[in-house]
Amino acid sequence: MIGGAVGATIVVRFSGFTKSLEIMHFADITPDVSLLAKVGQSGHSVAEAVAELVDNAIDAAPEGGRIEVEIEYSTKEGWIEIRDDGSGMNRAALADALVLGLSGKTDGEIGRFGLGLKTACTSLGSRFQIITTTDDSKVDWIADYDEEEFLSSGEWMLPISRQKSTRVRGTRIRIYSSRIYSGLSQSLLRNLGSTFRHFIDDDVLHLSLNGETVEAVHQEVDQESVLPLEGSVLGHQVRGWVGLLVTSSQRGWYGFSLVRNRRVIRRHEKLGFRSHPSTARVVGELHLDDLPVNNLKTDFIRETETWHALERWVSEQIEPVLAVSRSLAHAGTFDSGARAAIAEERERILAALGPSEAHLMPPRRPHSASSSGAVNIVLGTMHMVHYFEAAGSSAPHCREEAMARVDDPDLLVVSTNTDHPAMTASDPSIIACHNLAEVATLRMADPVDFIPRKGQLLSLLLEQKPVRRALRLSLKVGRAAPTEAIRELSAAG
Repeated sequence: MIGGAVGATIVVRFSGFTKSLEIMHFADITPDVSLLAKVGQSGHSVAEAVAELVDNAIDAAPEGGRIEVEIEYSTKEGWIEIRDDGSGMNRAALADALVLGLSGKTDGEIGRFGLGLKTACTSLGSRFQIITTTDDSKVDWIADYDEEEFLSSGEWMLPISRQKSTRVRGTRIRIYSSRIYSGLSQSLLRNLGSTFRHFIDDDVLHLSLNGETVEAVHQEVDQESVLPLEGSVLGHQVRGWVGLLVTSSQRGWYGFSLVRNRRVIRRHEKLGFRSHPSTARVVGELHLDDLPVNNLKTDFIRETETWHALERWVSEQIEPVLAVSRSLAHAGTFDSGARAAIAEERERILAALGPSEAHLMPPRRPHSASSSGAVNIVLGTMHMVHYFEAAGSSAPHCREEAMARVDDPDLLVVSTNTDHPAMTASDPSIIACHNLAEVATLRMADPVDFIPRKGQLLSLLLEQKPVRRALRLSLKVGRAAPTEAIRELSAAG
């Protein structure tokens, strides 16, 4: 019986020595075929939809092995393709993968609800093809979905065909989409680099986009402010860290990343504290592996007793870091006692954590142990951070490093070598300003304009007494300057 038809069944009920006949009616609730297209109306961005397909690839990685995922797209032809060298699927597994809500994945895997592949593909386009094979198969299994044909058939059936195998193993999904635009590359590189940063850092995942490697994206964190977080909330294990951004964000892009099974689910969550300019440096990660998420894996289930208890627990744990953030927001004040409390608590927690928890902590910057504190400069739209470091007398006078950020502009890290002969100048801030001007000019000026532009920027920096004072202080105290060091400067010319 199709389309809501009602059937009747005679049910015989026995009670002692009597029996009665009852007619039980049933409604056929088979979903309308339009449901498959409707699940794609999830509000997923292109990056979120692609991330769902990368999730499936990671779950298909060999035990203890590494997965290679290649993403390619064509704006001209209107398609995007995700290829992996995972375990692949046989015909039965491919058929199961196409069933809405069917999932055999365990709690330790990223996928969970049996909706991700279908939601991602149909949110990107109305046509897609899946080609997959296993190690021991001589054929590729192919599934084709065309929304128009599927709706006109009125049946929950998709064609699966086969061909002689064209690859060793793995899965290839090509989606024909009108959502592929020219600026997509930057969005995908940054969002995927942030979402899968733990897998990339641990060399579990190698991800590329149109041949370019996707690098792990991390925020620039003051390492001396980092406080590990470890505890249990109503029987649920919570681990992670909290710290301070080197450069505060006034656009709201700070707060916690919420992580499940190493995959970032949410970013910039003000959990346990309120959004305010005085807390605009607070950043961290919370690994919540056994807390429930919604069926699109876009957020955790929040209206629960456990979640409210988590908010209270986080608020108590991060108070020392909040204190330092507030003190840095007020010029001329610095709570050294709060810094000491962070250092003491950090040592205690790290001593209790085993080596297996090392991946929970933010990666350390590649600068030497003798690096100074950070001083932040904004030159027009260019965001820069400066460090002093002892790199040896034979090393260059300075070095630069571009740090990709998901939401804020990319960060240029400039390090001045304190062992270089140029540092014989009585005022190290002059050399630092020179290096900052040189790096900035190389990024923004044509070669013919280099010398005059560099002179303009250097003069501008040297005139900024608060910046030069912060530079001198960062070298003297060997830590972040006690005043907010961001100075918004308009580039000369």
